[in-house]
Amino acid sequence: MTWLHFGFILFGAYAIWFAYLLKKKRFTRPLLWFGIAHLPYLLVNLVAPFRGFLDPNYAGYSFGLIELPAGILVPLVVGSIVVLCLLIVSKAFTNQMENWWKLAFGLDLMLVGLVAAPLLFTILSDPGGNSIQLGEFLTLSGYVVAFIIFMLFTGPTFFALYYSGRMVFKK
Repeated sequence: MTWLHFGFILFGAYAIWFAYLLKKKRFTRPLLWFGIAHLPYLLVNLVAPFRGFLDPNYAGYSFGLIELPAGILVPLVVGSIVVLCLLIVSKAFTNQMENWWKLAFGLDLMLVGLVAAPLLFTILSDPGGNSIQLGEFLTLSGYVVAFIIFMLFTGPTFFALYYSGRMVFKK
């Protein structure tokens, strides 16, 4: 089994879990969007915590300003992000965020500062030097990549930071 297969299995398990939670319909619209904002971090890091610990050929982890060599730091740091995102999405989808807002705010602040904002800034500062390859013949670059990163990471993460901050500081 390859890491891609392992990632598909994890993705399937997450999809079943989130479908189960969403079927209960306990969420509000803002909580639904708040939860969805954390999904890209969960999904993009599906296998990294396992590979960082188990794969001797793993080159290391790099995402935004987070740069980790292969080894125990990857499961500790990236695994923490994955577990926190899984918990926050689950709590948001079931409308049980009461005691989780401070943790969510801290995670969102970290994700904005270490991943979402630096990633977008890097792409906007050199649009031609960043690309996404989708197969052999389709390469996206420049402002298209910036738009994709903004829609998947930066925009939702800023929304999550704003919303969790509002919930923390309203009390």
